[in-house]
Amino acid sequence: MKIAVLGAGIAGLTTAFHLQKKGHDVVVYEARDRVGGNIFTERHEGCTVEWGPNGFLDNEPAVLGLVQELGLQDELVRSNPDAATRYIWRAGKLRALPTSPRSFVFGDLLPLGARLRVLAEPRFAKRELTGADPSVHEFFAHRFGPAAADVLADAFVTGIWAGDPKRLSFRAAFPKMARLKGSLLKRGASGPAGTLTSFRTGMHTIIDALAERVTLERHAPWESLEPRAFDRVVCTTPAARTPATGALRDALARIPYAPVAVVALAFPRADVKAPDGFGFLAPHGQGLRILGALYETSIFPERAPDGLGLYRVLIGGRRDPDALALDDEALTDLALRDLGQAWTSVPTPQHVFIHRWPLGIAQFEQGHEALLQTIRAATPPWLRLAGSSYQGISFNACVAEAVHWSP
Repeated sequence: MKIAVLGAGIAGLTTAFHLQKKGHDVVVYEARDRVGGNIFTERHEGCTVEWGPNGFLDNEPAVLGLVQELGLQDELVRSNPDAATRYIWRAGKLRALPTSPRSFVFGDLLPLGARLRVLAEPRFAKRELTGADPSVHEFFAHRFGPAAADVLADAFVTGIWAGDPKRLSFRAAFPKMARLKGSLLKRGASGPAGTLTSFRTGMHTIIDALAERVTLERHAPWESLEPRAFDRVVCTTPAARTPATGALRDALARIPYAPVAVVALAFPRADVKAPDGFGFLAPHGQGLRILGALYETSIFPERAPDGLGLYRVLIGGRRDPDALALDDEALTDLALRDLGQAWTSVPTPQHVFIHRWPLGIAQFEQGHEALLQTIRAATPPWLRLAGSSYQGISFNACVAEAVHWSP
């Protein structure tokens, strides 16, 4: 079978790699020179800077199998276990995210009344939540109380989706959690299992390995392709950039995106007064404009030269799209101002690097599952739509979908 794959991100390259192994004649077409999509590793001034995901959870067999097939096992690096502490900015202070029921009860992440309401979740789990497609905020407010929804659910959504929990569909955004029956507290469903893992030279390692093993055409404008020359076309581009017409184009245009700017800052490590850990998230309405910060050299120490600490600040998101219009100086000032507030002081950065993602993260908002049905009905039989705009935004989800599909 002759197959065209549009888009050389992780979904497109993995799809092509596996179809090629099955004996199909596959060509990947990428409109730009750079491959990788939202996976983008650059090296600046001795720093390894990830502009997209800085790793993946090692709990997906499809990803581990792909790594082994590509011979990249020895390139894997796991995150520093000493950097496991995560923080949430609330009421003018960084507060550690609890790691056990006891630390939650006796911690200060939420006021006492809100903590007690969270512990009552098993009782509320017995009551059905009304509404055909509840938002993430509605679900968490029903189960854990409004205060927990405003802080915990907001931070949860900010860290994964850069989205608005009052718009995101709970079932579409967190399908595994939505399928669980009964109390989440009793099940211990606090988050996904697995260790954050990357590669010695960054996430682009797996992109480069895949690109070497498939037939790839760069600078290939997708609109110039003739679909009738292929038995199937697999389009893995963002929905907003998918070449489509008529009802399909109109349906795809209804998938919104959260734009994100990434400001990477390298400080003299000895001058940074931040608490040790993974980083922090800033829920909406708590006084910071940034979405949060990742302490890159705490997580992966080798990502900056000795003596430097590398930090990535995330700005924008679904509720602050205008942030991407700020110039580099304004973005840097915003990042430093909010870091200074969270850390009480911030040193002068030795290096500043900035990248903007206008189509940062697809948003699975209320009505997403019904919208997918509309999209499927409007998709011609020779075309398959895949990638992060539809079933899952994570690296793992994109790889698993690609590995398990057959034409």
